[in-house]
Amino acid sequence: MTDKDSDLGRLLTAAQEGDRVAYGAFLRAAVPLVRAVGRGKLARPADLEDFVQDALLALHQALPTYQPGRPVGPWLGTIARNRLSDALRRTYRRRAVETEFDDGLADTVPQPEGDVPPSVNLGPLLSQLPERQRVAIDMLKVQGMSLKEASEASGVSVGALKVAVHRGIAGLRQLLRKDVDHG
Repeated sequence: MTDKDSDLGRLLTAAQEGDRVAYGAFLRAAVPLVRAVGRGKLARPADLEDFVQDALLALHQALPTYQPGRPVGPWLGTIARNRLSDALRRTYRRRAVETEFDDGLADTVPQPEGDVPPSVNLGPLLSQLPERQRVAIDMLKVQGMSLKEASEASGVSVGALKVAVHRGIAGLRQLLRKDVDHG
């Protein structure tokens, strides 16, 4: 085991024992490793960030599966690569839908006029999301608040806001697919 792997192993073992500070340090150290797995494979920065968040959630869920004393790199890498496969499948599906849409309907879709923000068209879909997700998306994506500002304004932790936005965006994608399929 390398020194870095050994350090991550100590942090991960402490996190399994309930040490929140060690868990935070482990996650901060894991982000660049996870991002490196997706970099170059996911073209859009938003897709890369969605993948990183998804992989961090998967790491959290898999925390009990880590066996202390074993190398962290292969454990972390396997989880990240599995989440990358899922992200790539979503990207390919989305591209197929976007290509169909672009090829068949692009000229028939009315464009917003003037300064009407594109988010106005999402209003009916946003209203179908659970309130927590809707509020998080509104604060972070529509109003453009930082995570810290949104956390202070809502009283919701930064981590919970990230999860709510991630789930909300996934929900919007499903609603958009349904809307395209039935529209």
